[in-house]
Amino acid sequence: MDFIKEPSVAIILVNWNGYELTKVCIHSLFRMGYQNYHVVLVDNASPDGSGPRIRDAFKDKITYIQNEKNLGFSGGNNTGIRYALEKGFDYILELNNDTEVEPDFLTRLVDSIDDRPEFGAAQPVMTYTSEKEKVWNAGGIYWPVLGLSFTRNKNRPVYQAMNSKETDWITGCCFLIKTEVLQKVGFLKEVFFFGSFEDVDMSLRIKQEGYKLWYECTSKIYHSVGQSSKSKTKGKEGYLNPMLHYLVNRNQLFFIRMHVKWWFLPLAYAVQAGKMLAFTLYFIVRGRFGKLRHAWRGFFHGIIKNYEDR
Repeated sequence: MDFIKEPSVAIILVNWNGYELTKVCIHSLFRMGYQNYHVVLVDNASPDGSGPRIRDAFKDKITYIQNEKNLGFSGGNNTGIRYALEKGFDYILELNNDTEVEPDFLTRLVDSIDDRPEFGAAQPVMTYTSEKEKVWNAGGIYWPVLGLSFTRNKNRPVYQAMNSKETDWITGCCFLIKTEVLQKVGFLKEVFFFGSFEDVDMSLRIKQEGYKLWYECTSKIYHSVGQSSKSKTKGKEGYLNPMLHYLVNRNQLFFIRMHVKWWFLPLAYAVQAGKMLAFTLYFIVRGRFGKLRHAWRGFFHGIIKNYEDR
């Protein structure tokens, strides 16, 4: 692809206490064959000082934006999106800071939808950094009756996912969206904060505007799954912060209330209640009572709290 004709891409990375992960990600981006891109690093008020360290390490090679407080995944990305919209980029790429990319990944991803106006966004195949031939995400499946989202081909050999196709939703780990489409659907909903479903919600809003979503199997990245949210040491509650269980369960119910038809809500709620009972048994057996409290608190808040205008 001729450099002059390459669409411009703003690559948004959100950092929170992740200096080493973010540094590795940026270095992999610098090895890309694609030329017309710019890295926008948003630091979510990292208390460990990793944001300024990244700024100093890359100086004039990236744009650095410092948030005054932790705005979560949604808010952090929205900070970068606002900058990208002001600068007039053709595409915006949300990319997790715990990823590494293949040199041709962005070329292949942009090419997959650039001359196809019916497609609004695309994602690559994502495998584990530790097991590069095992799929972490190859597109998503969505069940609208229950508001449930699933990952296609997860944990299968990557050769089983080598078929590019339309997808129901795109993961926020690597979400390439045309700027003209983003201007129609709006920003990520910051009520989700962190803990998933902001990407499924964005995907559905893109489709509601009449666009399709694309999974491109020839574009590949590697994901160090959960490294940006795990503690480095194992506590009595395990490696994951119990607050994540609050957010995931709350966000699932928020998402259901946003997107499931009202006459299916009792069934969707019943499925979630059944899931919570299974989690309860697991947490009791493992002695993870902090996670149990946070999970149930998230479940009830997801049903009763107001998610509008946040």
